[in-house]
Amino acid sequence: MRRKWIAALCLGLMCALGSGSAVSAGKRYLEFPREGFRLELPQRWVKIPQDVFREKMRPLKKALEKSDSRKQLGYDHGVQLKSKEWFRYPYMLVSHWEDSRVDTEEMPQMNRKIEESLLKEGKGVNGTRLVGSSFDPERNYYRAETRFTISGRRMVLLKGVYYLNQGVLQLSTYMPERMYPTYAPEIKQAVDNLEIDADRVHRASQDRWLEFEDVIPYLKVLIATVVVFVVAGIYVWHRRRGKGES
Repeated sequence: MRRKWIAALCLGLMCALGSGSAVSAGKRYLEFPREGFRLELPQRWVKIPQDVFREKMRPLKKALEKSDSRKQLGYDHGVQLKSKEWFRYPYMLVSHWEDSRVDTEEMPQMNRKIEESLLKEGKGVNGTRLVGSSFDPERNYYRAETRFTISGRRMVLLKGVYYLNQGVLQLSTYMPERMYPTYAPEIKQAVDNLEIDADRVHRASQDRWLEFEDVIPYLKVLIATVVVFVVAGIYVWHRRRGKGES
């Protein structure tokens, strides 16, 4: 009886450990150390190799240059489902705009600009509409969802924007509408719960209005005002002194 109880206990522990391993194996972190963040996604999501990514981006960059467009192709990384082919839907493009700090009071205006850019239509792209958007001021995180048609195909764009302490991080996921029910939930969860290194998190205490160079104009006005009052005081004092001596 005792042996049976021990065997049952061991079997239970093995099952528990096995289920725990399955859960941990089901998801993993995709690390982006240079940008200072990580995404928790199911195992079937992988990074697109950088050489493949750069090769894919090259013709898009050339097309923008030939069209004299002011737009910049600022994509740095790609993430997609495991597939025999790279850049198969759904895939996510990551943009890290370094040294592009957006101050707290500027974020609402920047969010509006992002929405305007999302709604722009171009060659072969039409029927664009904003399904929804929101902003989390505590995490400095903006998210939006748009639908559009490209070459007769209904598409979805999930956009996540994090304002960092010294930069802006954008994650743009594209997929056909038919894939939305299957993949959108895990993508939204990964982007919403994105982990950022502590030194990259936006800190309001460093907003530009607190920086010394922004105070200089006010100091100049203050100094000029003090000088005017001092000169005026000296002038009045001299006049009174002259009257008293006469």
